[in-house]
Amino acid sequence: MNKKGFTLIELLSTIAIMGLIATMTSINVINILQNKKEINTQNKNSLISTAACVYIELEKNASLKETCLTSSCNISTDILIEEGLLAEDVVTEPKIVQIYKENNHKICVVKDDKNG
Repeated sequence: MNKKGFTLIELLSTIAIMGLIATMTSINVINILQNKKEINTQNKNSLISTAACVYIELEKNASLKETCLTSSCNISTDILIEEGLLAEDVVTEPKIVQIYKENNHKICVVKDDKNG
């Protein structure tokens, strides 16, 4: 007798393998999306800190620059947007950039919301 079709074990094995492949694929996609989000945040923070460094270098901000480099200071992204150094679409929520001098170099860093 010639039997056509698949046995129950063959079908269950195929379904299990497909489920495993789907799980592995979804985990990889989630990791890729998470990495993309982190890189995007890092790029935005870099752009914001660069804009703040440029802001204190403006001639009209000479006294602010001196204050920032002797003690330290904070610049809001709102100020950077008002001055035209930063586009509004770059900033999804207001951030603060801390500017200070370390080892004779000017450091401009976006403050981490979690650590203050």
